[in-house]
Amino acid sequence: MHHIRLAAATALVAALACLPSQAASPQQLEQRAHAAERAGHMDEASMLYQAAVVANPARTQSYIALAQFYARHDEYHLAHKYFAEALYLNPKLITALGGSGKTDLALGNRASAEDDLARLRHICGGRCPEEQELAAALSAQSVAKAGGSKASLDKR
Repeated sequence: MHHIRLAAATALVAALACLPSQAASPQQLEQRAHAAERAGHMDEASMLYQAAVVANPARTQSYIALAQFYARHDEYHLAHKYFAEALYLNPKLITALGGSGKTDLALGNRASAEDDLARLRHICGGRCPEEQELAAALSAQSVAKAGGSKASLDKR
């Protein structure tokens, strides 16, 4: 997938701002991005999600939407980057912690995923789905590794 840089998103926001009738809020940009993604226009979707971030860099939801977009398309390094940006703005944001943990697992960084789970447990105390999902993903990975180790031992 071709990646559009944030500079292109900045240019899009600037162009939209020049046209008052066409100006869009971050939420509207995210809705348009989601529609473009559903239609299979990934470059356009990426640019619109990034434009939402540029339109309001203090809005954590825009970073999460962009991170989730990248995670859905198996671009885990980029997803992790934007989950980290959201966590920089709000270190207790459970959606970002859960997403960060899942991308850590996808990138093979189990220790970091376990740290995210510990933070979720501290914040949620077992009451949020993000904590339960990350715990299940960590558990499933452990079971899969144990099964793989046993299979390799059985082949000897």
